[in-house]
Amino acid sequence: MQLIVICDVKHTFQSSLIVFIAVGAVAATAFYYVNMDEQGTTLTVVQSRNVYDSLDGCDFFSGKWVHDNDSYPLYEELQCPYITGDFACQQHGRMDSKYQQWRWQPHACNLPRFDAKEVLERLRGKRVVFVGDSVNRNQWVSMVCMLQTVIPPELREMRKIRHVSLRTFKALVSISILHCYWWID
Repeated sequence: MQLIVICDVKHTFQSSLIVFIAVGAVAATAFYYVNMDEQGTTLTVVQSRNVYDSLDGCDFFSGKWVHDNDSYPLYEELQCPYITGDFACQQHGRMDSKYQQWRWQPHACNLPRFDAKEVLERLRGKRVVFVGDSVNRNQWVSMVCMLQTVIPPELREMRKIRHVSLRTFKALVSISILHCYWWID
């Protein structure tokens, strides 16, 4: 069982404390795993030839956005319960969907279509953490909306505890976000 969390906190001392604890927890976890690797842990590498192997040497930063109405959008907004508030365009009356039909196309290679099962397999046993403001929250929402398309409904859960919104996937991977209304540079 894994956990995906969104924390919405207000501009108070508690929010600073939560950010401090979250950053400390991430740092402690990273320190633990770095030290564990230094103790001579054997890593087994499995060689496989698949579509991702052809991306070696691809410059992902050189490309352009292209319209793709055949394979996009990757999820239906109204089918994803994690899209809330100002991010729910269709719930607020936006009728067109062409803004959802764009994908990034690098100049020198072809990216495969997002495959939620493949992503979950590659992230099995790992943690993905999004920490930040509304930009990171938007990225987190997009990620869990794409992944939830292959996770059975009985393995998804949503609940609210005081000022903290809690979203849970009991899946293969832990994807978390600590969302703050403000961030200190």
